[in-house]
Amino acid sequence: MNKKRNKGGRGAKAASLKKRNKKAVKVKRPSRKKLIKNADEKKKAPEKEMPATTPLKEREEERRREALVEAKVSGESLLEKAGEEKRRAIEELVKRVSSRVTPSQKEEVEEKDFASNLIRRLAAKLGEGVRINFVGSAARDTGLKGDRDIDLFVAYPKNFPRVEIIKKTFNATKKAIRANWILRYAEHPYLQARINKFKVEVIPCFQIEPHEEIRSAVDRSPLHMDYLQKHLTEEQRRDVRVLKQFLKNADIYGAEAEVEGFSGLVCEYLMLNYRSFQGVVENAAEWKPPEVIDIEGVYEDWPRGKVLEKFGNAPLILIDVIDKNRNTTAAVCECNAAKFISLCRAFLEKPSEKFFFRKKEPIKKEAVLSAMAEKNHYFLLMEITKPDVIEDILFPQLRKTAGVVARQFELNEFKVFEYSYFVTEKHAFILVELEGGELPPTKKLIGPPVSDPEAVKRFLKAHKRVIRGPWLEGARVAIEEKRILCNARELVGQMKHEPMRFGVASHFKKAFKRAKIGGGKGILNGETLQGVGSHVLRKEFWW
Repeated sequence: MNKKRNKGGRGAKAASLKKRNKKAVKVKRPSRKKLIKNADEKKKAPEKEMPATTPLKEREEERRREALVEAKVSGESLLEKAGEEKRRAIEELVKRVSSRVTPSQKEEVEEKDFASNLIRRLAAKLGEGVRINFVGSAARDTGLKGDRDIDLFVAYPKNFPRVEIIKKTFNATKKAIRANWILRYAEHPYLQARINKFKVEVIPCFQIEPHEEIRSAVDRSPLHMDYLQKHLTEEQRRDVRVLKQFLKNADIYGAEAEVEGFSGLVCEYLMLNYRSFQGVVENAAEWKPPEVIDIEGVYEDWPRGKVLEKFGNAPLILIDVIDKNRNTTAAVCECNAAKFISLCRAFLEKPSEKFFFRKKEPIKKEAVLSAMAEKNHYFLLMEITKPDVIEDILFPQLRKTAGVVARQFELNEFKVFEYSYFVTEKHAFILVELEGGELPPTKKLIGPPVSDPEAVKRFLKAHKRVIRGPWLEGARVAIEEKRILCNARELVGQMKHEPMRFGVASHFKKAFKRAKIGGGKGILNGETLQGVGSHVLRKEFWW
């Protein structure tokens, strides 16, 4: 910044006057005695008031300081005003989203009446001492429009054997409620049926108190219901729905193995901890995993390192208010934790409805082929018959198997750019993107230094396919060796013969032997277009 110079100061004026005087003025000095006398008189004299005016330089400096203070205050107020305006805009956006995702009053009444009717019929068959709890988002008024799930937890006293509570619940349910009941499995079996518009689940469990040792993982659910009913306000229930839609739109809502995301319970806990939707996104945008959230302060006296160690250094640790030994965000993978943080930052930067209701463009074959050609990589696709297991077993095993395949490529010196997996109605697919599908027929190996003769002997003895060498590179022995496998498809073929030896997951071992292998452009068809396209054209919508 250019500084203005003071051209009218006293020094400049005196110099000008001196030039105009032709003769120097002789000034008579006062005597020492007179100087002392004048000083004494000055001490005795009353102090004169400061002049109303101050030198120009001092006045300018004062004005500059005042201007800086004013600018700072003005800047802070502008920032505060801008922040307040953004908060109001987000609140208006939350209201609009809420109106779209909240079930109508008619839907809510219909759902609760239907649940109450089921409970009455079931209670008549179960007798005294057994509690039937309607739990979940529908019961707590935090469910999304169109989610017609009714979860009934049948809680028995702890002295009942596990086998008996399962048998008794199943018999009573089938007698009381006519439906096409399907047996499902989690930690222990439960029943599921589609009745009219609703998906109904009946789950046996045990009656426990908060932080008491559980007998089954589902024992906590009725206690979660009681706690959240007491603590969630009406506005927070609204914001829970908005948060769920926010996560659902980004494909990270749900704790099931396919998603590895945020459950409905986690959404409600986050809302309790941060008070509002805005509070959640503002705080999550600042997370630096591993992040620990302890609503009840159970571990507030513990060193952070000890808490992290207890919960396995997960990216997010949200202590269950009902069971202090449980991390409710254990299902959230590292990638989805990072996605949520990034998503919140992008939303705060520029809030809009696209964060809740984005339009998903259909994947076109031409776009996928064009991207594949531009990358000039080799795409290998394995098509495996989907094993008949529940999804919470299917996806972890498919994930493990895909990792095993990718690892074998790396061990055999293929350069793995990326790999992914996906499922369709009948098949599971593993897609491996390699920088090339062929390796050179030979490779160079650098061995130990000649100063270690025993190591040199072992090195030369271990390599039988030498086609050139040995020779010295610097002080080390070197050879050129013929590769065993040069083709990517040949390597997968070898794995198919011995899937268990390579570490293929147990439920996939039989189907893996019969897997079909495809490569290049030929992997695209009606069944695979969505999965392959999602891999090739991958981009997070908020960037």
